[in-house]
Amino acid sequence: MTIALLTLASGLALAASLAFYLGAPSQRILDKRLALGPCLGAGFGLAALSLILFLQVSGPAASVFIVMTLIMAAWSGLPFLMAVLRPGQRRRT
Repeated sequence: MTIALLTLASGLALAASLAFYLGAPSQRILDKRLALGPCLGAGFGLAALSLILFLQVSGPAASVFIVMTLIMAAWSGLPFLMAVLRPGQRRRT
């Protein structure tokens, strides 16, 4: 049960970071960026759900740090991953 909660919470945190990334002007996953409002709303909602699940297995401070670390790691890794997957695509501003 604990492994399932941790896996689901981690997946939700990574989905939250992807939602935030898709609203950024310099994202490279889609040809056009999505509207910022829905991306932020989905990102915050998924991050909150992830935090609630992490709170079931760890303390409040640890849960916040886990969620923020997962989001930060995804934000750091996504631009590099997209640069490798789409090397010829230039950055749009």
